[in-house]
Amino acid sequence: ICADFSYAWEVMLDYVPVLHDRVKADPSTVVLLRALFLKLASILDIPIIRIMQCESPDALSVAEYYSNELVAFVRKVMEIIPISVFKILTNIVVIMERHLKPLPVRLEVDLTKDYAQGNERYELAKLTHQVSIFTEGILAMEKTLLGVIQVDPRAILEDGLRSELVRQMATAMDSVLRWPTDVTNPAASQAAVVKSLTALG
Repeated sequence: ICADFSYAWEVMLDYVPVLHDRVKADPSTVVLLRALFLKLASILDIPIIRIMQCESPDALSVAEYYSNELVAFVRKVMEIIPISVFKILTNIVVIMERHLKPLPVRLEVDLTKDYAQGNERYELAKLTHQVSIFTEGILAMEKTLLGVIQVDPRAILEDGLRSELVRQMATAMDSVLRWPTDVTNPAASQAAVVKSLTALG
């Protein structure tokens, strides 16, 4: 009874925001998600056993339906990882481009402290470490059988990264690419287009 997770079928979606907040606050908890996904497999045990005991021909279709539902839940839980990774990478880019001074070829000893920028470099190292923790957590996950479907968390993460990349690009294009409505001045229109494309790059 304690190991059976079928009681949570109706409420497990309510915990998705909690899981997302936990992963965002502590990337190392990604490793613990595999235990949750393995626990999900027990949701199907009792229903499928009962259906098979009555020799119903619908056992396979029922198993496939609920397995797809479990996979959808896994995707929903793991979608926070690409979002968090892209957010961290954005912060890294901001620090490197706006806050870190470019190091000169030669540097006087007296100016070492000015160029060290310990706080900025510490923040950069911390963010980079968080990305590496996400990576380690995903690499530690193995293929898991949810019902009749074998789930590869790495493949789900790759799909999530692609989706988030598309979303980021669409958002950037929507906010930057603004075409002028004045068609009477082709030169100004062309300059505005070039400026928008340059800003997007």
